[in-house]
Amino acid sequence: MEKVEVAAIGSTDEIYLFNAVGIMTVLVQDPQEADKKVFEFSQAGCKIIYLFEELYTMMGETLEKYKDKTFPIIIPIPSQKGSKGVGMKKIRDNVEKAIGMDIL
Repeated sequence: MEKVEVAAIGSTDEIYLFNAVGIMTVLVQDPQEADKKVFEFSQAGCKIIYLFEELYTMMGETLEKYKDKTFPIIIPIPSQKGSKGVGMKKIRDNVEKAIGMDIL
């Protein structure tokens, strides 16, 4: 796989909207396939991976592997089905961990 700086992984065709801004996109059918793609992007030196919330919530074991690593940064994003609040919860948890209190 060629070197990729930013990638997006999703389970619906709307993931292809990221192509418009030059982000490598991958359409997957299930969390196992997404896990494989996260690994491949990680090995290719990818710095940021956007992951649809539906997949993100089903990939706890995968996310655990990468949580203490500097890269890739795995960011949950909502699909057209709407947000499940996963991204905001992650931001809130990180802020609380960094400063010791929830200010959001």
